[in-house]
Amino acid sequence: MFVDSVGWLNSCLDFGPLCCAGNLELGFKQDEKAYGGSLMKRRKGRGIRPLAVKNSMHLVLRSSLAKGEWSLLRHSSKIRKILKRFSTKYGVKILAVGNAGNHVHLHIQLSNRFTYKPFIRATTASIAMAITGMSRWKKLDIKFWDRRPFTRIVIGRRAFLRLADYVFMNGMEGQGHARDFSRLVVEEFRRRESTA
Repeated sequence: MFVDSVGWLNSCLDFGPLCCAGNLELGFKQDEKAYGGSLMKRRKGRGIRPLAVKNSMHLVLRSSLAKGEWSLLRHSSKIRKILKRFSTKYGVKILAVGNAGNHVHLHIQLSNRFTYKPFIRATTASIAMAITGMSRWKKLDIKFWDRRPFTRIVIGRRAFLRLADYVFMNGMEGQGHARDFSRLVVEEFRRRESTA
């Protein structure tokens, strides 16, 4: 069950901002359909990564080293080329990309559940190598990505549209727009789409 916007606002007013941190703000349900990222800190999050072929997936790659010269926004054209190259190679359809500077949101659709592993290995390694300049011969003693990639299966039309809006909003925030402004743009787009 998703949290509606009015219920979310009332719960924030009742319990303060701590209850609304993270993905609960947009109504994402944290359950067995999510894996990786900060969920790896808890025992509950250390199972097998759920993958979906019939449904799309939300994928987040985060790096705390992506600042200044290594910012993901600076290298957005390289990241897009890498994503295009490996998505065609491994048959992964990329529905949306949101680059927020220190993390990238991807809305993907797998063609086969066995294509996720080579796709994510190739993509994360190539992005890290393109940004840091490291290679097989020029090694750096750093770990570019903070944690394993976060993935969540998107089930249903409402969740699909909500994720599309979320990825778009994160891309706008990465370009320097405020969250409130990006939310207004998405709401206006949805309003015009429903009247057309």
